[in-house]
Amino acid sequence: MSNEFLTGVAYPHPFDELAIQLCDEALRHICILSPDLDHAAFDNEQLAASLTALVRRSRQTTVRILIADSRALVSRGHRLLNLSRRLPSAIALQKLAEHPDWNGETVVIRDRDGVLYKPGGSDHDGFYEPGSRASTRKHLELFEELWRHSAPDVELRTLSL
Repeated sequence: MSNEFLTGVAYPHPFDELAIQLCDEALRHICILSPDLDHAAFDNEQLAASLTALVRRSRQTTVRILIADSRALVSRGHRLLNLSRRLPSAIALQKLAEHPDWNGETVVIRDRDGVLYKPGGSDHDGFYEPGSRASTRKHLELFEELWRHSAPDVELRTLSL
């Protein structure tokens, strides 16, 4: 695992590649916080394969994805939405209407020691801290708080005909 701290990480590329790297290196948990799970950064085969491999390694592994807007996921389809439908006990996808502590940042958290972060708003570059427990703890605390206020979204369920 690399411990290099990077600032100025452009979004969606190479943000997407660093997200895959974090997921590849995860041992137990991945948390993804994203306003709409942007297709350019998160809808790719490598990320879906990495998350699938993670949850199949052990029953104790979890992937939690938290979004604010599910319209694009439902209308365009998304690999991570399909994954959450296929593996619902291991990959939870929930929706948070709004919360005063969330400013639209996009965050990928690996276990307790790695984080990829982009402040809210499209004009900001991201930060990559693959070896920072302190930074990861701060982002994980925010994620846990937001997760407690989120709920499954009926729009994201599989429609059976």
